[in-house]
Amino acid sequence: MGRRALLFALAALSLVLVVGCLRSGGRGNLTGEVWDAQGPVSGVLVEGGGKSVLTGNDGRFLLEDLPTGKQYIFFSHASYTGTVVVADVADGETRSINAEGRVVLAERNEDNLKEYLFTLYELGFYERVVRGSEDFLLSYPQSPLTPSILFLQGASFFYLGEYRKAVTVLGSMVADAPQDPFADDAQYLLARCYSEGLRDFSQAIGEYRKLVEHYPESEFVGQALYEMGDCYYILGAFRDALASYERAMTFGGEVAQKALYSSAHCLYRMEFYNRAAARFLEYVAQYPATDLSDDAQYFAGASLYKASRFAEALQAFEDCVRLYPEGKWYNGILIAPAALFHKGLCLEKLGRYLEAYNTYLDIIRRYPGAKWADGSSLIQNVQFRIDWLRKYVL
Repeated sequence: MGRRALLFALAALSLVLVVGCLRSGGRGNLTGEVWDAQGPVSGVLVEGGGKSVLTGNDGRFLLEDLPTGKQYIFFSHASYTGTVVVADVADGETRSINAEGRVVLAERNEDNLKEYLFTLYELGFYERVVRGSEDFLLSYPQSPLTPSILFLQGASFFYLGEYRKAVTVLGSMVADAPQDPFADDAQYLLARCYSEGLRDFSQAIGEYRKLVEHYPESEFVGQALYEMGDCYYILGAFRDALASYERAMTFGGEVAQKALYSSAHCLYRMEFYNRAAARFLEYVAQYPATDLSDDAQYFAGASLYKASRFAEALQAFEDCVRLYPEGKWYNGILIAPAALFHKGLCLEKLGRYLEAYNTYLDIIRRYPGAKWADGSSLIQNVQFRIDWLRKYVL
């Protein structure tokens, strides 16, 4: 954009930031009352926005000095099942907790507690789920709902990053209740604890395999096969990774899309360059506008180059620059300079030395600080080719 437009945009952004700060700095109050089926309840802990109060004898409460905006307000009492309400806090106002001005607590029993814990889990309040699940397990040690509660607890540990605790809880849940409706969910998260959290890829493969074998109808099987392929790939077992990715591809959807791309990389690493090129090009043809399409187009060219199919590789690298001029690697480094460099190499292989020379010069003019994907200097390689062509060919 032009300098004036840029200054205007920056001024507008500054105004938005100032207004946002003023709004975020506002404070307001919430009021209401808490009842059960018979009437007002005293001694209910009301928490939210970093504040907490207890209801009085009349069941009423006033939460003061809360941050403005949407706030989750929690209600808890030892004799009842807790609940959570989303309320809108307005700057300088005292608003009612909801349209009725009243929150009604349900009786404390296993079913109600389970539903409340599921609500907290779905909202992402994992620490509260852990505390609530511990309370449930102590209060109802023989409950038939125990497997479900253990799943919620183990899954919450997973999302809190406490992977070893998650492994203990989820492993126990699956072992004791393999037919529970949440057993496949638990088995899947157990595998992810090892793959994503503990980075024990061999153990993760075993856990993914258990899911695939024991719960073949699970909705997680396709994703598990894909992630199992990732574990094999990281371990350098490319043939096994390819087999997992190709099984994942049969499930369709996003899993098939990701698996197609990853399977092409397996073929590349296994030096099956013709097959890799075909699969990378298949990916681009099917998914021309994803975050990986530019990568796939580049590696199609790289595969063709490795297969000594230089004319086709040249076209693939030219298409990479033409179709994805702003394409970037995962770390934000531009792909185009590397594609142009390989275009130059292809031209050399085809005996078109002057075109190659001009391509290298073009890289230096357009991308003076060009880097490879790993951050090392690409310009050094470009300059070497220029010097070599000057000395021995041109």
